[in-house]
Amino acid sequence: MGLLDFFSSKKDAPALDRLPSGSFTVDRDGKVLTSTLPRSFGEANVQEIGKTVMETMLSAREASLPVTELVIHYSALKVTAKEQRGGVMIFLAPVR
Repeated sequence: MGLLDFFSSKKDAPALDRLPSGSFTVDRDGKVLTSTLPRSFGEANVQEIGKTVMETMLSAREASLPVTELVIHYSALKVTAKEQRGGVMIFLAPVR
């Protein structure tokens, strides 16, 4: 019966991480000033999102395309970034 137990044993389901919900502010130098995101999301993730948004806004400005708001829709996450006098306010919201 040991062989049958191997196939019928319940395996632990992998842990699913919740997508973050909150916002953070990045200054013109790329430094995170404030954040309402959970600590479990990780500082590296916040830094990477902030850096990417700042680079995108800078590229648009250099191409003479005034972008004051950037909205990115992923299948499970919505990222909204709004320019504020050189800095950026970034909102993360899970899509339901």
